[in-house]
Amino acid sequence: MSKDDHHGERELAAFIRAGSSRRPEQAYGDYFKGKYASCALGAAYEGMYRLPDNADGTRPTKDLEWFFDVLEGTVRACPVDGCKKKLVLSALIVHINDAHRWSREQIATWLESVNGKTT
Repeated sequence: MSKDDHHGERELAAFIRAGSSRRPEQAYGDYFKGKYASCALGAAYEGMYRLPDNADGTRPTKDLEWFFDVLEGTVRACPVDGCKKKLVLSALIVHINDAHRWSREQIATWLESVNGKTT
């Protein structure tokens, strides 16, 4: 597998933004809620694939972790002041989305700022 087979944080941020345009509302606790809301990872998945409008809250397939190997291969500290969590990137994105209620745009901007940096 070559380095070009996988993508990093900048590309993940771009997919989050692209997917967010399909479902303008933010979802919490589920990847998708109805046809109008998605969380940050749901938006990334939808940025990769055009999903049906009635996609439910189930977890997207492992394609996301394969395409963005940084999701499972990178441990990061939570960027929220005072939060001491350190998680793999996929879990951290869910944490920031659900616990700290960052917008998908804020998460995408943060991902761009940490591109390739490890903690």
